[in-house]
Amino acid sequence: MGSKASGDVLPAVDLWAPVSFDELPASLVENAAAADWTAVRADLKVLMDAVTTDGPHGRALLQFVMKIPLPVDPVLERYRASICVDHGDWDSLLRHLSGNPIEAAEPIGVRDAILAPLDRQEIPRYVGAHQKVLFEAYEFQFQRAVGRWRHWAQRLFGFHADVIWTRPDIPAGRHLRFRRLHDALALAYGEALGGRLPVAHALAREAQSLGDLGEPGKESAADLEYLLGVAMGSPTEARLRVPRRIVSPTGPSPLGSWELIFHAIPFYALRRDGALGWASELGQRTAVGLGSPRAQLQAQTWRVADWMLEGRTADEAGLPGLLAESQRAAPGLRVVPSLLRAIASQRFDDFRAAEALARQVGSVWAQVSALTWLVALDPQPRTVRWLHRLLETTGWRRPILVPPTVAADAALGLAAAGKRGVSIVEVAALGERANVTVEVAMRHIDDAEAPREARLAAVEALSKLGTTHSREILHRVSRRTDDIGISARRVVTNRAAGTTLSEREFEVLDLARHGLTNRDIGERLSLSPHTIARHVANARAKLGAANRTEAAAKFEEMKV
Repeated sequence: MGSKASGDVLPAVDLWAPVSFDELPASLVENAAAADWTAVRADLKVLMDAVTTDGPHGRALLQFVMKIPLPVDPVLERYRASICVDHGDWDSLLRHLSGNPIEAAEPIGVRDAILAPLDRQEIPRYVGAHQKVLFEAYEFQFQRAVGRWRHWAQRLFGFHADVIWTRPDIPAGRHLRFRRLHDALALAYGEALGGRLPVAHALAREAQSLGDLGEPGKESAADLEYLLGVAMGSPTEARLRVPRRIVSPTGPSPLGSWELIFHAIPFYALRRDGALGWASELGQRTAVGLGSPRAQLQAQTWRVADWMLEGRTADEAGLPGLLAESQRAAPGLRVVPSLLRAIASQRFDDFRAAEALARQVGSVWAQVSALTWLVALDPQPRTVRWLHRLLETTGWRRPILVPPTVAADAALGLAAAGKRGVSIVEVAALGERANVTVEVAMRHIDDAEAPREARLAAVEALSKLGTTHSREILHRVSRRTDDIGISARRVVTNRAAGTTLSEREFEVLDLARHGLTNRDIGERLSLSPHTIARHVANARAKLGAANRTEAAAKFEEMKV
């Protein structure tokens, strides 16, 4: 499936290891040292929320609460019971449940969702609407029920439980501020994976202004905004914030860290810096520590995906074992393994089965990916129609687990089938296939029935391409008297000093800048390594570059 360029190496972290208490409020530490438990209890009622333990102080606060000899008290026992859930400390949970904590059914229900078998699809038993909402949050994410999560998040905006005004283990002010952040971020995740990317992008941006200072959800929202931009076609690279937060002493608990990662982990596959491998490995260790079969399967799934992205065969990556394990799992947990099986087999029927399963559970991102592969392999009318509709309505431009060249082939299949749209042009332009970009752009420009916005996007795509052929086309189009000609003239004027790379030289350098060798590029383009070397040499001469690395750097600058 291609190679990935190296980037910053994310550090490994043991989420159960002791951390420093240096960043905790001084009054809390001093009151605990003086054994003033009344004052400690008052401090914790401001800092702790029994429903949401992962606040700005993260693991430092949680470990501190479990370390100090607090007296038996319904409020304090509820704090400690929730912390036990966050760390998968099920033996200690039983001990603290005997202390009659407030709303003991809540940590029990969350525990049952975490430890549920692979095939479980119903939520734990509940009493009251507030428990149902809480248990659904865990159940839907552990069974990867994307559509149900999205509908749950939509309902959450209108849900307000009066219990927060009567429970001493929930600080009303902090909880309400956190709820605004949580609700916006939850729906952003739902829209990102099962809805429309522009909506998710707006929600992720809004979430960053909500909640208390230092809430890890704000960093998750910032990462999601960036990742959504990449999925919609943004070329910008940025360092992820959540992994850096997780490895810090104020990072979330093991359960909280797993949640932050695995809501967004499909988007990690769009990066080339090893983030997916880091996340899947941490997820595996965390899932084992929690004892969660469903969390382990999800981590194993993305570990296999990462290894396949690195170029390992399906057998080397462990796909057969993953498929055997996922056979008895809930439908949502089978979506990605099914897609990986299709990628390995390249069989049309396997992709069709993966698409049907993704549609069943509302996983739009996986549906777009499967359809992209289907159209690239064989652009049949039904798959062409559905992919075009989804691309136009959801905003996807870089499908996950789809190599750019395959996405380019799908864009060409859509255009050849008579479909027109901005989405098709933009997918083609991101496909690292200059000749495909030219072909798709010209089909739009020459089609008087194509939407005006799509034809203008085609002109822009040719402008950014910057090859000899694309410049010749733009000069020819600029002689027209319609608005397409006006747009082309503007581009020609502004880009008169563009490069004279050929389409093939452009393709070769575009692949070389991602770290591919001449042999890798030759296999990708069905050319010999000697021919690739000649194209690289020609491109270096035209760009005035002393070597291959400098040529790739100048090419990168040219594309910005």
